[in-house]
Amino acid sequence: MKMLNFISMLGNAWEKALKNKEGKTYAGYEWLVDLFKYLSPILYAILAVVGAAGVIYSIVLGVNLAKAEDQSKRDEAKKRLITTIIAVAVTVVLIIFFNELLPLIVGAVAKPGDIPGA
Repeated sequence: MKMLNFISMLGNAWEKALKNKEGKTYAGYEWLVDLFKYLSPILYAILAVVGAAGVIYSIVLGVNLAKAEDQSKRDEAKKRLITTIIAVAVTVVLIIFFNELLPLIVGAVAKPGDIPGA
């Protein structure tokens, strides 16, 4: 139950970023708040699955690298291991960006008066 509360709190970043001082969502952004209320927990679940799969696959590749007898098998395992680590890192960065940083950016742009001519 605590985990669901934590994930729910993380999903509120969009809601906090797109509300004015009176607590109302800026006009035209209600759909975005509704979308990310449901999308944010899904992205964190994907992060957990991809992270776990990446760790397991990296361990398997590390064992293959250690067991490889000829240089070509070692090179192939090394390439796959590097690719897996990069893919997991990029996935983690993108999910954190979409859940934590993008709401701040959109919230700053959505606030009237922050942009000249808005």
